[in-house]
Amino acid sequence: MTARYILFMAFAMIRADRRTVRTFSSVAVATLGLLLSFAAINGMGTMMTQSAKDIISGDVSGFAPGYRYSMLNPATDVVSYLDDAGGQLVSDLRRSTGVTDVRPRITAGAQLSARGTDTGVVVVGSDTAAEGYVLLAGSAPRGAGEVCINQRQRDDLGLAVGDTLTLSVAGAPESNASTPVRVSCVYDNSRFGLFRSSFIVMDVAGVQQILQRPHALTQVLLTVAPGVDAAAETTALATRFPGVAFFTARDTAGLIFGIRAAQRTTMWALVGVMALICAVLVANVVAFALRRQRGEIATMRAMGFGANAVRAVYAAQTLIVGASMIAVGTIVSIVSVVICGVIGIPIGSGVQLFGERTLRPWLGIGDVAVTAAVMLIALLLGNVLSTRRMLRLSPVAIARDV
Repeated sequence: MTARYILFMAFAMIRADRRTVRTFSSVAVATLGLLLSFAAINGMGTMMTQSAKDIISGDVSGFAPGYRYSMLNPATDVVSYLDDAGGQLVSDLRRSTGVTDVRPRITAGAQLSARGTDTGVVVVGSDTAAEGYVLLAGSAPRGAGEVCINQRQRDDLGLAVGDTLTLSVAGAPESNASTPVRVSCVYDNSRFGLFRSSFIVMDVAGVQQILQRPHALTQVLLTVAPGVDAAAETTALATRFPGVAFFTARDTAGLIFGIRAAQRTTMWALVGVMALICAVLVANVVAFALRRQRGEIATMRAMGFGANAVRAVYAAQTLIVGASMIAVGTIVSIVSVVICGVIGIPIGSGVQLFGERTLRPWLGIGDVAVTAAVMLIALLLGNVLSTRRMLRLSPVAIARDV
């Protein structure tokens, strides 16, 4: 029996019995469910990776010797300073071939006093525009007399742009023990989640002025050139600049990446279970469809069709209908994922940890290929297992049980 004749018979059987197509509609549903699971994993992975990068705001971080950085409790950091002697480090880093951007940062613990309330904060001297701060009101701070607070501090302390605060920065000389500052802006810290809820922002020169350390830095954030391996660049920079500790964003934000790895492992396990369930469902659909066609199979056997010919015809029928349903499920899932990716899915209280307000799922070519492969393998296995037992019987025995 030629391949052309096998396909002709398979299409003829499909046209003659429309119930077969309806029976296989569950394959489309299984495909849709598995692809949506992949899209959710991808969206969560992207969100958590972005959260980690937002916290560090760089591909490579250079720290002062002995400086210990804690995302959860920055007040426990051990403060020592980079570039305290003359400001040459930043210039040298900017000339590094693998580095495209250098953003200095200086961090210090402080006490903020406003409206009779004292609260502990972390003063971060940085470039608000370069590090992607979204200002909700006001303009970026300039000099030692201006700060930018976040919306949580604004609401908790009842502050507004233009209000005056008192800032007591740890490590400042006695003459600057208490520094009056004006609120110049309010920034959106929701994208940073819990990790920057106590941060207030100044410009780098302003913190240096309060500390009376005109060149001091606690951290330098480096963006590496496209195609440059961040880990390899970290090693190279550590060799070129002894005494400075360099870490990749993944190393510095290890907690977030650890949570991300655990989350992905859990979700992949769930997807594996779901894939198994879908495979069993699909195999049962094939078995049900073939059992309902026992009369046709008995007739073909009585007419002289060999077992291999029958297997080939029904395998072709199963693959044609199954592939069509897989295509339908894939198209529906892609359209759904694109719509959800554009609109976004609110994640509720998850914003408190990961910063992002919405989950934006997405699908890759590999996800579609893996899903299609799982479905097709299940279809073929279901067909083989269902026809093997049936074709061992005589045509009369097959037809007797119709």
